Amino acid sequence: MSSQSPSWPDLTPDIPLFQFHSRLPKILEETNHPHIWGVTLTTSAPPAFSTLLVLQKYLRSVSNDVDKAAENLTKTLKWRMEFGLDKEETTVEEFGPDFEGLGYVTQVGKPGGKEDVVTWNVYGAVKDLKKPFGDLQRFLRWRIGLMERAISHLNLSTTTTPIPDHGKGDDPHRIDQIHLYGGVSFLRMDPLVKAASKATIEIMQAHYPELLLRKFFVEVPLIMSWMFTAISMFVSAETSRKFQVISYKENLAKELGNAEDVPKDLGGSGPDLATLEKRLEGGTA
Repeated sequence: MSSQSPSWPDLTPDIPLFQFHSRLPKILEETNHPHIWGVTLTTSAPPAFSTLLVLQKYLRSVSNDVDKAAENLTKTLKWRMEFGLDKEETTVEEFGPDFEGLGYVTQVGKPGGKEDVVTWNVYGAVKDLKKPFGDLQRFLRWRIGLMERAISHLNLSTTTTPIPDHGKGDDPHRIDQIHLYGGVSFLRMDPLVKAASKATIEIMQAHYPELLLRKFFVEVPLIMSWMFTAISMFVSAETSRKFQVISYKENLAKELGNAEDVPKDLGGSGPDLATLEKRLEGGTA
């Protein structure tokens, strides 16, 4: 017994989303790569719900400019193929102790039963800069892998919740990002860190549009203010407005939501990040 596929509200030929979808055959022919964020883009009629979700994110990121959205999606699909994403084999690259404790993916409950996906970058876990940051391409594979894992928990291929048109409401399919700087030992403008930060920002800006809900910078040393200057140079004003600096880590839980999903040392009542991540992976979060 088959279930009926969800339908997109108000999908008429005069709206940008419909027009963007009509460009998809040419985009897929040019890129030969239909996969992105767990979704396989299709040119079917009526349009597949998951395909429209992806297209809507690209449209919203450029204020409904169909030409620009098509250009950006084309670049992203080419980049994903070149970067080696979306391969059929399920082998996960192991990064070993160099990245141990540096990144996590969890969920935090919100009122009404909703759950926000959260990525954590724990920079205080870095003891030797050359290990995670010395090989830029290796660092980027790890960092993009963290983002892709988080996106997988948005369930874009199966959700039935649409994204409103640009200017008509919030996108419900986005991620909180948290950067923890407590105990950071690299209190200087290290060129390895700057190069990794710059490259990561450029990739996120170019190939992960409308996926950031909020970004928190927690316990940031004053001497690292250069990072915010760098960020402002590479992101849009709309994106930078999502950034929030939290001086005292104990205040983070108040911003995120359910205290049980936030570690105790960050103002919550939950276990450590490793345990929270295992809870998510086990499907009990």
